[in-house]
Amino acid sequence: MFDIVSLNGIASNQWLNIAMLIAAVLRVYLEIIKFDFAELPLTKGMFKSSVEARRFHRNGLYICLGYIVLSAPFTLFS
Repeated sequence: MFDIVSLNGIASNQWLNIAMLIAAVLRVYLEIIKFDFAELPLTKGMFKSSVEARRFHRNGLYICLGYIVLSAPFTLFS
């Protein structure tokens, strides 16, 4: 039967989960190699102080780590 949601037999949101998981792993990798997110031009424009920028990006790291821990097992074993 033809199903527009899953054209290739894989659920449509699985590709999104894989892409988001790759992005989260890349974000953690950039943190490991000590990439300074507070020095990005967009970050400098958004925040007045580097302390706020670092806090914002630290929270982003926690979100990425949580996404990896909670979604990687389901994505890898499905």
